[in-house]
Amino acid sequence: MKKIFLLAPFGNHINPDTGLMHDNNKEFIEKIISHLEKKGHIIENAHRRERWGLEWMKPEVCTPLDYKLIQDSDLIIAIPGHPASGGVHVELGWASSLKKKIMILLEDGKEYSNLVTGLNTITDVKFIKLKDNHEHLNDLDKLL
Repeated sequence: MKKIFLLAPFGNHINPDTGLMHDNNKEFIEKIISHLEKKGHIIENAHRRERWGLEWMKPEVCTPLDYKLIQDSDLIIAIPGHPASGGVHVELGWASSLKKKIMILLEDGKEYSNLVTGLNTITDVKFIKLKDNHEHLNDLDKLL
């Protein structure tokens, strides 16, 4: 059992009409969380914590909280986003400076910052290609 912090874009995926995360993004994140919890892992995630956009935390609350959760996690799983999520990139910086084990989920055919794709040169990072058929969940299991 591992304590895992799942990082993913948030603000860029909010439906302006409802103030909530778009359903397809929410379902994708929920599928990963559910899969990992069924394997017995403890999952921390800002999206679920902030009720998918219903209960946004103030910056002075969520910033130190996320930093503490990264400190306390055994593993960080990150979806950098396309377009890039500034928040996820900051959290990846924290995680790498703390020498945390990181798995980065990348969409096939998308361009990512060299500092993201080169993160494995300074800390323990595994890259997983996201697949439409959710085979990436099996890849997560293999690397856990």
